[in-house]
Amino acid sequence: MKKQKIKSVKGITLIALVVTIVVLLILAGVSVNALFGNSGIIEKAKEAQNAMDKAKENDEKGINELTNWIDNQVNGTTGGNNNPTTSDLPSVAGETMPYYPDATFKKVEGTNLADGLVIQDESGNEYVWIEVPKTAEVYPTAGLKITNFTEAEYTAIETDLHTYTNYYRNGTSYKDEYPSNLVEAGTGLASDAYTNLKQKMLKSVYENGGFWIGRYEAGIAKNRTSKEIDLATAPAPLSTSKTGTEENPIYPYPYTYVTCSQAQELASKLSTGKSYTSSLMFGVQWDLVMKHIEVKEVANGTAIDTIQSALRSDSKDWGNYSNATFTINRGKYADYKSYTLSTTWTPYNQTTSNNFVNVSSVKQVQSGSDGILLTTGASDTCKKMNIYDLAGNVWEWTLEYSNYSYGPCVIRAGSGIDSDSEPPTYRMFDYTTNKYGLLGFRVSLFK
Repeated sequence: MKKQKIKSVKGITLIALVVTIVVLLILAGVSVNALFGNSGIIEKAKEAQNAMDKAKENDEKGINELTNWIDNQVNGTTGGNNNPTTSDLPSVAGETMPYYPDATFKKVEGTNLADGLVIQDESGNEYVWIEVPKTAEVYPTAGLKITNFTEAEYTAIETDLHTYTNYYRNGTSYKDEYPSNLVEAGTGLASDAYTNLKQKMLKSVYENGGFWIGRYEAGIAKNRTSKEIDLATAPAPLSTSKTGTEENPIYPYPYTYVTCSQAQELASKLSTGKSYTSSLMFGVQWDLVMKHIEVKEVANGTAIDTIQSALRSDSKDWGNYSNATFTINRGKYADYKSYTLSTTWTPYNQTTSNNFVNVSSVKQVQSGSDGILLTTGASDTCKKMNIYDLAGNVWEWTLEYSNYSYGPCVIRAGSGIDSDSEPPTYRMFDYTTNKYGLLGFRVSLFK
């Protein structure tokens, strides 16, 4: 009797053990599914994190818009469309957030992020948004969460931007670094001022996902034929394609005969007393313009090798070079003969005895290195992403430095008497004191 009872107990215990194991396995399966299933805890946690990140992006966007609205109320006039806010501009959440530098700007109708977003200030100066997406692809080293900007973090941002634009850089001979052996004024900025300006630009690009540049080469209403200039009384340059009235438009002449330091001072005049900064472009900014055009053109259906070639190798199809043929749509032109610029400017729809432009307003190729100089924005052929004359017309000063002590300043993009062998990516060193009729500049804006 006793043995049978013991046996019975052992049998019941074995069954209970089996049942327990089965129950544990079921619970384990449920737990694993609860953790790793499509609706599991981990997936829910990921969704919650993504939602938090999205909410943070929206909060940041909202704060930026509120900040701009407050700035508009304080610095601009209230009411109506005369005082637009940043929310009027298209943006890509977390990547690029175009902004109005202040309340005097408005969006140019018909422009967009896909084809070149343009804003205009109260004086008619126009600027195009250059996208530099705030993504892990662009900032693999710096990351996306910098809030306390240190020297190391500025270096990381600049390094990442150099990597991002590497195809359009030119080795290590040209840098956005103040040369220790610079004797003359160069950019006109002291070493500390140069570094502070660059860091301010890098911070703005990083935080806002881009910056603004002049839609046109800097221009002036009166043709410059002299190297003399009084910077104390000189007007700020124009960036717009025309001033005056619809009945009597004035198409600016390129603002030439300026040294690099004079160009920087003129560019900075545009933001005197403003809440934003205007200056010449640093080398990294110019390269970012090239990358911006590449990305947008590819997105619009252009083969990447085609646009890269147009930017770095052969630009005569969209630039004013001596070996280029294109239609002139507005403004005036002056011709070169034996490297001498004519003192007479001819309306785009009139011809001269030199036959540089035919009766259809098409610029003709001349023998040798002869070419023409155009007023700003004269040809719709000579633009990419709503930016005119990046290729040719006049060389443009930058804030980049070369390692050549005798020619430390850097110019880009070639001129009307050069061939397309000087495309927009092309860099050339120049002297600090140089000023001539084929050398101008372009303005950048950032806050």
